[in-house]
Amino acid sequence: MTAVAAFDDDVALRTLTALHDLGLTVPDDIAVVGFDDTEYGALITPALTTVHIDAEAHGRLAARAALGLDTGGITRSPGRVLVRDSA
Repeated sequence: MTAVAAFDDDVALRTLTALHDLGLTVPDDIAVVGFDDTEYGALITPALTTVHIDAEAHGRLAARAALGLDTGGITRSPGRVLVRDSA
């Protein structure tokens, strides 16, 4: 295994801690990538590589679709990878 793609940044941060406890170095021994770009990922060492999404727009779109409302006019930007030190 060469990398972990975590469900979200919280799991990725816990993974970084566990790898450190096991004596492994990130990204030399294993790379770690999170998802959702929480503020904590940029503050730790090594800084967490993550996928940033427009969660507010996705939430609005999902809520309108669930309620049967018009979803037109809601623009979503595509997700993007924020490359930092963990990968």
